[in-house]
Amino acid sequence: MNKAAAAPIADVYARSLMELAEQSQAVEDIETDVETLQALLAEEPALQTFLASPYFAEQSRQDLVRKILAGRLHPLTLNWLRVMIDHNRAAILPQVIDRYRHLYRVYHGYQTVQATVAQAMSEPQQEKLRQDLREAMKTKIDLQVHVDPSIIGGIIIRAGDKMVDNSIRGRLTRAVGHLARARDRQRERL
Repeated sequence: MNKAAAAPIADVYARSLMELAEQSQAVEDIETDVETLQALLAEEPALQTFLASPYFAEQSRQDLVRKILAGRLHPLTLNWLRVMIDHNRAAILPQVIDRYRHLYRVYHGYQTVQATVAQAMSEPQQEKLRQDLREAMKTKIDLQVHVDPSIIGGIIIRAGDKMVDNSIRGRLTRAVGHLARARDRQRERL
């Protein structure tokens, strides 16, 4: 299943886990579990393959999860993971984890801001940008930096449905547009 097709399904599983965590007043415990799962999948990619494989019996996959994760995860997280395996959704576990982590940040009042830059930013530069955005937006910032050399220089900032394009490519595009409109107005006068 491709990422675009998996996104709505991942969202359903992530939201269900967040709702269960809130109802059980275990949001912080579940976030710790999700971090553990994410680290485990990164360290052992074969685990992801095994859990998602239709070639292994569901009971074998369930037994492995119970054996290696019982006692390490909150019972709610363990049961939720077993439901994912039961419904053959373990293949999208990384997307579900990413989506849950996003929901967790929203739960704690963070606004996701995407910054596109032409060259990689150092950690101090990212922290300065995060601080400036926090002051301007009056909220906690979850900064995601993407590098796109095609913008030439400057920065493009996206937050929710708002975008500020202060890239050199954006400025050049707007300048060319202004020149073309000015030329067209001048031709109309003649």
